[in-house]
Amino acid sequence: MPKSKHDRAVTLSKTKKKEREHKELIVNSIREAVENYNSINFFSFENMRNLKFKEFRDQLKPTSRSAN
Repeated sequence: MPKSKHDRAVTLSKTKKKEREHKELIVNSIREAVENYNSINFFSFENMRNLKFKEFRDQLKPTSRSAN
């Protein structure tokens, strides 16, 4: 019987590291937003599994700009 592919662990050597250029792009986009908008709010969520947070995010989508 063949082995299951679901149980394979991904080694860290296979993941791509985010380089300095990626971080500089994020910082530059924030600097541009500071110049262009009157107010800025930052929200950061890890493992957003709560339905309330998802609903809040959906409410903000039409009038907000995402950094991702």
